[in-house]
Amino acid sequence: MHVVPTPERRAPVRAIGRPRNDADAAPTASPRAGIVNAATKLFSEKGYAQTTMSDIARASGLQQSSLYYWFRNKEQLLQETLLVNRAPLKFIAEVGAGSGSPAVKLYRLLRFDTMQLAMSPIDFNEIQRIAHEQRSEFHQFWTDYERLKDWVVDLIGAAINEGKFIDCDKQDIAGILLNFDEGAQKRTRLHTDQGDRVEEAIRVGEQVAIIAVRGLLKRPSEIERIRVQAAQFDDAAVARQIAVPPSD
Repeated sequence: MHVVPTPERRAPVRAIGRPRNDADAAPTASPRAGIVNAATKLFSEKGYAQTTMSDIARASGLQQSSLYYWFRNKEQLLQETLLVNRAPLKFIAEVGAGSGSPAVKLYRLLRFDTMQLAMSPIDFNEIQRIAHEQRSEFHQFWTDYERLKDWVVDLIGAAINEGKFIDCDKQDIAGILLNFDEGAQKRTRLHTDQGDRVEEAIRVGEQVAIIAVRGLLKRPSEIERIRVQAAQFDDAAVARQIAVPPSD
């Protein structure tokens, strides 16, 4: 995917999450949804490595044999949690559908990605470590991650072609910007109480977007105009929907 869409209209806000599969998971009353919710909470509280299938079964109110009917191992459960907790790939399409210049689109994308990562109950750095060690089982994770990086590369390239951004290695900078987002999640998780995390995530997301885009601008003073244009879009509302998904 190497084309930045032409602005046309603002797409409606909907619950979407960063990497995630293309198919939306519809709310369901099945035990599967309860298991995923319980696992997500445990991964957040205890960490993925310290959580056992027995812990998840107990938190779900199921016998362990029943849990294995739905999920054969903890890795499969982790991948299921990623469906609702990672990858703004649909958000990217919405940004591309109508939010101004490539610089504004990049600002919104980085802001949103940082916010939804910081609000997530799952530690992305831990997910990435597991996905790196088990690349064959997490191939979709890496496919989605590369799609996300491609969009960042395209936006940087488009802004360079417009004469707005400094000339730079687009691939390297795209990777650094995504690492910036991911590092902000770690900082927020370590230094913010759970109850204050949503508001702190919104504040940090704005700061990351400002610093990242300002550093690429040929005229750094233009960052205020970009910030004002991006402020017209309530991307925090989408991130909040991911952080507090509807209960089953």
